[in-house]
Amino acid sequence: METNIEQTPITMPTRETSWGSIVGIIVVIVILLIGSLYFWGKEISNNGTLPSVDENITAEDILAQPDTIIKTLKNQSTSDDIASIKTDLNATDLSGLNNGLNNIDAELNN
Repeated sequence: METNIEQTPITMPTRETSWGSIVGIIVVIVILLIGSLYFWGKEISNNGTLPSVDENITAEDILAQPDTIIKTLKNQSTSDDIASIKTDLNATDLSGLNNGLNNIDAELNN
């Protein structure tokens, strides 16, 4: 007994990729990122957490400003006797030594 059963190959349905929806999602994400950066920048400028920058100051202007601490350090004695060293140490102002570190810590903790 012979049966004639036709065998048809089973094919899986194919999915077509919709590029329009992928591009749309990417555009929405980019717009959200730009908007969030805009509002974040506006909040920073309103809170004043960033120092204002004078755009007219050059590096030469900064270097030309007098520095009183450096002047006092240059006026120290060149003698190596103990009394002169003690006098120089007492004249040295170390009170602002940690100010830079405190400013960095404050910026990192914000």
